[in-house]
Amino acid sequence: MDKYQLCLVSTSGDMSSRGMGTENTIYLFPYKYKKQVDNFFKAQCDWDLIIYDERFGKKGFNSQKHYRKLSDTFDILQDLNVFTCKYDFRTNWTMRFFDEDELKQFEPYIVHDNFNLLKKKDMKLKKLTKKTVCNWFGDRGYDLNSAKFNYKAIYDPNNDNDWIFINVMKANNYYTDESFDKKEVELFYLNTDIAEPYNSWNKKSFKWNKKNLVSLIPKEDNDKWYEKFNEKNN
Repeated sequence: MDKYQLCLVSTSGDMSSRGMGTENTIYLFPYKYKKQVDNFFKAQCDWDLIIYDERFGKKGFNSQKHYRKLSDTFDILQDLNVFTCKYDFRTNWTMRFFDEDELKQFEPYIVHDNFNLLKKKDMKLKKLTKKTVCNWFGDRGYDLNSAKFNYKAIYDPNNDNDWIFINVMKANNYYTDESFDKKEVELFYLNTDIAEPYNSWNKKSFKWNKKNLVSLIPKEDNDKWYEKFNEKNN
């Protein structure tokens, strides 16, 4: 799942904790529908303002066009399966990132994943040139330009993380040579300024196939494992 995943959260009305049930409602939706969601929120905001206009309900004041706009933008989202029932129309909504901390204020809530956005995506082998690898380690104080090493990189789309498994067999630089154990394959997290191994394995028994590499990638929540990583290296 994209770490910037968007969602709709009920704040009042039928589908909220103050409506027909005891929980707020959360609908996940793909980013490609954000424009349609934006149009709905503009119409919802416009309608919310119109009903407090002193002319509202009085002869000569046309409020129906604003209501029709709200209804039309809602129908579009229902056709897209972002909204699913008539009770959604009788609800006020806000847009948030699907993040535990950000959604805490709306607890208790129930999550509806109508687009299977929470389904785990397969990790992939990532192509990195030797020059890219050398530059990454070089920017962090390790000169691998003349070193002999094997490596493979993995991309985790669920947490937007990049990892590299590397075995430096020989480095023509004392500091770099002493920093790597030629008998081990070491795992480094690439999305950081820190060049410290997250874990390591004996080179002799290590398997470089994708299945094994994926199995060795941390499966914890992105923030939780990174907190442990920082504690370990600070």
